[in-house]
Amino acid sequence: MTHDFPARRVVVIGAGAVGAPLAAALHEHGHPVLLVARGANFEVIARDGLTVATPERVLVSRLDVADGAAAVAFQPDDVVILATKSQDTVSVLDDIAASTSSTLPILCAQNGVANERVVGERFKNVYGMCVMTPASYLEPGRVDVFTAPLLGVLDVGRWPDEADTLSIEMPSLLRDSGYASMATAEIATLKYGKLLSNVLNVLEVLCGRKSVSDEMAEWILDEARACMRADGVDVARAQALADERSELVSYQPIEGVKRVGSSSFQSVLRGTGNVETDYLNGEIVALGRKHHIATPVNELLQQRADELVRNRRPPGSVAVSELRAQLGR
Repeated sequence: MTHDFPARRVVVIGAGAVGAPLAAALHEHGHPVLLVARGANFEVIARDGLTVATPERVLVSRLDVADGAAAVAFQPDDVVILATKSQDTVSVLDDIAASTSSTLPILCAQNGVANERVVGERFKNVYGMCVMTPASYLEPGRVDVFTAPLLGVLDVGRWPDEADTLSIEMPSLLRDSGYASMATAEIATLKYGKLLSNVLNVLEVLCGRKSVSDEMAEWILDEARACMRADGVDVARAQALADERSELVSYQPIEGVKRVGSSSFQSVLRGTGNVETDYLNGEIVALGRKHHIATPVNELLQQRADELVRNRRPPGSVAVSELRAQLGR
């Protein structure tokens, strides 16, 4: 199969709901790719292949897989797509930095806006990737993607506000592999728009899916919008961009498979021992402190999510009324 794309290899670090389908799609369309997994996930993929189910089919990919980023022999023209949870970013960067140059391009296919800042402290070529895909990763070696015919939306831009050669090249590669993707000089604005939906993940983690429609969701968003505006974010533009791109995702069921909640909910359900809340609601709390804006709702929910994970409690085990009482509302 011949493609009009550079032959550079894509190293996808993180074999969960985002990274695994992306690596499988690149592999299926003939693009050089290495998937980096770990633990039982690596063992299953190395032994049996990677299974990605969609509403249209089940694909088993026998692709190259490495056991952790430390095991990767990076090549000069590699591009890294970082698809780990934000809480794993620092340790992964330690492994990458030990064996490659600081000029290695790294695309952050992660929620929130903290990862690009952290990566930029150690690497020169940092890109944001805004991810929109309804996928579930609950068992080693398998991911379910509840959308068709597209696998999701992966928009790219050089951080924070540039569309350079690589950020134009990558969307072309991604579109060829089954995603909607555009190069944008507004990648930071777009990722702030996505953050406005991700800050509600914590409510689902604590109180279950139905709680996202509770009035408390608007309290979370009110604080988030105020803090973003104070930090110079065009909130209206961010929300409009995120809404526009999310419309490209068409949710469809997979026969015999139940869709669970957000990526944060899935982390707690899998018993990973951590959750991304510190980089979502924690971002709002940090902005609030920076600009002297009170964020009692986000701060409480961040603390309660950390407690829930630390005590190994199941997701959805906190009553909304309990949180209201703590807030005095």
